[in-house]
Amino acid sequence: MNPTEPGFFPGLVDERQIFPDLAGSTLEEALSEMSNGLARTGVVSDGADLARRLVERERMGSTGLGGGLAIPHCKLRETADVVLAIGVSQRGIDFGAADGLPVRLVFLVLSPAAAPALHLQALARISRVIRLPGVAERLVKAETAGEIAAALKEADGRLAVSA
Repeated sequence: MNPTEPGFFPGLVDERQIFPDLAGSTLEEALSEMSNGLARTGVVSDGADLARRLVERERMGSTGLGGGLAIPHCKLRETADVVLAIGVSQRGIDFGAADGLPVRLVFLVLSPAAAPALHLQALARISRVIRLPGVAERLVKAETAGEIAAALKEADGRLAVSA
C-alpha cells in the first residue's frame, strides 16, 4: 500500500483496529489498550511487547504533535505492510506535546522494519489528512468505529482531490 497515492485510508482502515472510546488516562494505558487490541485481531503476536516498545519510543521524544494529536509509531519485523490503529480519548491523554494540550486522537502506526520510506510516507499522509479543516473535530465527535472509518475515508478523498 502506497501512502502517497489516493485511497490510502480506505485500504488501511480496519474497524477492528479503531478504538472510539479509549479508557486509558495515561499514555502507557492508552498504548497498552491499543496494542492489546491489535494482538486480539492478530496484527501483532504480543500486545505487551508492542506497548513496551511504543512507550520506549515516547521516552526518546513525544509523538504528541500538538492540537490534540499524537502519532505513536514503530517499525516491526513481523509486519509486511503499514498497519494503522486509531484511538479517541474523550478526556484527553498527556503525551507531553509541546503545546501542552491533552491528546484526543491517537494514530498508531506500525510499519515494516525493512521499509523506512514507507514509514515516513505513512506518517506524512496521516498528518496531512488530520490537518484538513474539520477532520479532527469530526473524528472526536464520532461515536463508533464505523463513523471514524467513514470520516477518514472521506477526508482521504478530499486530500486526493486537492492534491
